[in-house]
Amino acid sequence: MSDVWSLGIQRLLARLNSFYHPGSSKSKCKPFLCETRQIGWIREDAAVQLRQYPKVFIEHPDRFVLADHLNTYDNRTEAVANVLNDMRAKDCLKPLRGWRDELYLVKSAYNNSPLFAIERAAAGVFGIRKYGSHLNGYVIDDDGTWRMWIGKRSPTKQTFPGMYDNLAAGGLSHDLTPTECMIKECGEEAQLPKELIEGKLKAVGAISYCYEDDDGIHPEGQFLYDLELPTTFQPKNTDAEMEKFYLMTIPEVKEAIIKDDFKPNCATVVLDFLIRHGFVTPEQESNYFDILSQLHMPGQ
Repeated sequence: MSDVWSLGIQRLLARLNSFYHPGSSKSKCKPFLCETRQIGWIREDAAVQLRQYPKVFIEHPDRFVLADHLNTYDNRTEAVANVLNDMRAKDCLKPLRGWRDELYLVKSAYNNSPLFAIERAAAGVFGIRKYGSHLNGYVIDDDGTWRMWIGKRSPTKQTFPGMYDNLAAGGLSHDLTPTECMIKECGEEAQLPKELIEGKLKAVGAISYCYEDDDGIHPEGQFLYDLELPTTFQPKNTDAEMEKFYLMTIPEVKEAIIKDDFKPNCATVVLDFLIRHGFVTPEQESNYFDILSQLHMPGQ
């Protein structure tokens, strides 16, 4: 790999894992706990607002916790929702302007029972890990050439408008498994018929990272899927999430992921695909091991 490409990948991964880098807010954040288990991070801009609700959020010198009387999934969900609705009405936190009426489950680990549910737009305020499902759709031509379907996000999207994306992807809401979420997004974002999905959609792993921005702290985990498609297939968007789709060669994809044209986490999903299918190897890339490590960062 060229030095330019390697440096581009390092910049991409540094951006996606910015919470762990020098100059981040990590050293000044307080862990957010429920039932003695850490579920997120509280930054000072959020702490200023949460201190107005001491019956729900208790601040200690080294942590924030949910009040002890909130001891069930339902009463935690209700109490947190009441606080968020009040803060939204006061317009005191910018992320709440992006309210989606979509709930995420809050867990200390993916395989643990949910502790409560929270509005998607507020997850970054509490540094709560979010999950999603992403699809790498690809074709193999008769001459053995591999190409990948890359979407371009709608210019009206609330986040990362007009940037490159995976063929289909979506956040994991409270009522769906990763595969159910992936199948749903395949239909909505690329109009993939069931006969192309059933028995062919492959769960191939996951990536994890944590970045921060003006909207908060974002530990995220993405479940990854591959789907080989016939060369005759043409994706069509049905939910206005995507503006257009491009069928790119592997060299074109490699070039695109080191530019700012890609939504960063989607570029990383593509990078994982390139590594798994041997288009990036230890012999070609001197930072191979470091790249793999940065694709699987802890959330806490």
